[in-house]
Amino acid sequence: MLAINLEGRHGLVTGGARGIGAGIVRALAESGAHVAFTFLPTEQDTQAAQALVEALGRPGRHIVALPAPAQDLQAMTEAASLAAERLGGLDILVPNVGLTWPAPLETLDLEAWQRALDLNLTASFIAVKVALPFMLQARQGTIILIGSSVVVDGGGGGVHYPAAKAGLEGLMRGMMRELPRRGIRVNIVHPCVVDTDLLRQRYDTEEKRAQLAAQVPVGRLATPADIGHLVAFLCSDLGSFICGQSILVDGGRTLWR
Repeated sequence: MLAINLEGRHGLVTGGARGIGAGIVRALAESGAHVAFTFLPTEQDTQAAQALVEALGRPGRHIVALPAPAQDLQAMTEAASLAAERLGGLDILVPNVGLTWPAPLETLDLEAWQRALDLNLTASFIAVKVALPFMLQARQGTIILIGSSVVVDGGGGGVHYPAAKAGLEGLMRGMMRELPRRGIRVNIVHPCVVDTDLLRQRYDTEEKRAQLAAQVPVGRLATPADIGHLVAFLCSDLGSFICGQSILVDGGRTLWR
């Protein structure tokens, strides 16, 4: 039987305590990888991180939670080093941190614009920068950037979000010039309408979420597991010939609309 097997692999996921990040951590761990993930040291995220470690921990499987803001270079440098030390290396990287909020163009100020870039683009660059030495040392690796379908349809609450996420497309294309010949594959996954805490803040009733799901041809919202399963596949030998690709995980919504 065909199965995703990541045994012997070592992954780092940023923003892994909740939402899409937690779905990715689960999928990597359940496929056999050792996984470290970063989280913000808030009460909510700390509790979620502890619960995830307890749920996924097994004899012989290392699950490590590391408090580190993704846009803080020093904190992320320390987190990557600690992850590599505790896991025995790094050969999977998933920069997952991202955030959006409603902000019409006429009210969007420079501070909010810069915050969107820091969280949705620069944080991913930092993750790549700090993890890359360990991946090059391993002479193999997979980097999966987490974008958004807004790079196609311009949604997400305002111009700040699609602009920042579109930058990840450029980051992926630039890395394609440098990394595959050195053993590191690069792809980007674009989720859409994933049922997370962030989505439920914006669509705060069952009726609103049902209306949103009605826009999806397959008839439902995505789950964090939907994203995690694709990431695990792309990181595995089953996805070893997939490189430099931009993949929508949207239930058909983007094209249908």
